[in-house]
Amino acid sequence: MRFSRREFVRLSALAATGLILSRSEARALLRGGALTRAASRVLILGAGMAGLAAGHRLRELGHDVLLLEARTRPGGRVHTLREPFSDGLFAEAGAGRIPSTHALTLEYTSRYGLELDPFYPESGSGVFLARGQRQVVPFGGAPDLSATELGFNAREREAGGNGLSALYLGPVLDEIRTLPADGFPFPDFAKYKDIDCEEFHARQGASPEAIRRVVQGFERDSLLDFAHDALSHAASSLSKIRGGNDRLPYAIAGELRENIRYGAEVRLIEQSESGVRVGYVAGGVSHEERADHVICTIPFPVLRDLETPAAWSAGKRRAIDSLYLGPVTRVFVQTRTRFWESQGLNGFATVDEPLEIWSPTFNQPGSRGILMSYTYEALARELSALAPE
Repeated sequence: MRFSRREFVRLSALAATGLILSRSEARALLRGGALTRAASRVLILGAGMAGLAAGHRLRELGHDVLLLEARTRPGGRVHTLREPFSDGLFAEAGAGRIPSTHALTLEYTSRYGLELDPFYPESGSGVFLARGQRQVVPFGGAPDLSATELGFNAREREAGGNGLSALYLGPVLDEIRTLPADGFPFPDFAKYKDIDCEEFHARQGASPEAIRRVVQGFERDSLLDFAHDALSHAASSLSKIRGGNDRLPYAIAGELRENIRYGAEVRLIEQSESGVRVGYVAGGVSHEERADHVICTIPFPVLRDLETPAAWSAGKRRAIDSLYLGPVTRVFVQTRTRFWESQGLNGFATVDEPLEIWSPTFNQPGSRGILMSYTYEALARELSALAPE
């Protein structure tokens, strides 16, 4: 199956949103296509998931690819921590959950025969904490808002803990789902890009308590971005790769082992009519590579400090210089026993702060366990500013 450039851009955009790309489209994108022009030499900056996927596909098409990765491992923000935990336990420092809507990722896991496990345990009770009021809720249940002394309004109490977000955000998510696949970037949805989350919920009549619980640290976030993220997490299921999510980047990198140069820190990207030149440092020595094309997957905060082409458009430069990336801090604690299980709990908790509690070891062998916090936005900045002890 061959794709025109327009079709490839459309499918790539949909894959990036994680909204509409079907499994059949993802499969066609990975397995279809043929080299319709002379083979090119392509430099790919970064061996995270974007760089690995690009390198793998281009090499399949017959191009000469070289990936330059500053770290000594592949995967970028897909990073599974195995040390210093004992008994073979592990936890995710990076990407933790795969929504069922992420068709491209799921197609890659299928291609490499990687088995999936549920992200959440399917038994045990979860803990919900709001303004110091704690509820233990059996698996599949929701906190009873009517039982709290908090300031939820009548509609919110009737909707309950699981229905609180859908009460206000549901119509927006339904609107996204009805848009055609070829409508990206959804002009009709642009009306939400300049409304922040707190303002939107306040306009819908949400109580301050509901805004605090639903928005959780993303008050100033654009509704466009917030709804996109909510749609992914509202997927029918969330999963993780058995044995650790880093098995996926390592599987792809295994096929590209002769095409990846680790420990290569890019310092310079230069473009001319004859091609591109990339300067990098490896082992304390400066090197350079020349190619016909370059694919840059370096995160913008790093890219800001590199010497990059002056010919880049003003819009591209503005995006690189100003794009906000939300901070995340995670803390991991290994325990001698999974004491929460003896209390009938599953190790997961939801609180009224920009913070979640996970237990990544609920399906790992042994008696020891790991509890971890997933903290974001203002609370993450506050936490990461503390001294380690």
